[in-house]
Amino acid sequence: MIKHKIFSKGEYIQALISTTQAPNILIPVRGLIYDVKFDDVNPRYQIRIKKFYDQISFLKRNLFGGRFIRDFEGKETRVNLKRKEYNTVKDLEDRVFNGDKWKQYLICVDSVFCVKTKAEQDVLFNKIQDFQVEMGIKDLFNLTNRSVYSGQYNFHTKGEYLKSLQKFLGDRYINDEWADDVLYRPNHNELDRGEWI
Repeated sequence: MIKHKIFSKGEYIQALISTTQAPNILIPVRGLIYDVKFDDVNPRYQIRIKKFYDQISFLKRNLFGGRFIRDFEGKETRVNLKRKEYNTVKDLEDRVFNGDKWKQYLICVDSVFCVKTKAEQDVLFNKIQDFQVEMGIKDLFNLTNRSVYSGQYNFHTKGEYLKSLQKFLGDRYINDEWADDVLYRPNHNELDRGEWI
């Protein structure tokens, strides 16, 4: 059962979009719903982007050259633009996404990444970003704490890593219990009890 708000064709929404090659990099946008496809799991919206919230430098790195799902059949569109030709976000919005060829830049997005207001978008975006940062902290610990690794970034113990993490985060470091939860690594018995699909 769908537990989030459903929108209609022609409504303005706030959405988080991502490229197919970097799905964890979310780009907040304001869009107009061009078409809707309902299914048993979640509706999908085909949107026309009207506004970007990131800086042009971020968009040049993560939007330009990116491939996006364009329609409900899974066809892709590529934002193949020359970076040097766009100096501002408004320039990008006006010339490309609101220009003569705007239909070739329609993008499909799952309804779970769509909300009505900018405030709701900010909450959703920050929750996802916090999770991704915590996964990065965990991944960095897993990379630098291996017994066979003795390179430049090696941490001999978890305590050594936590001290460095605390120094790095400063006031944003919550407490050791939070850090333990973020760095949690199941032991082999717990992995054996897990259900694998």
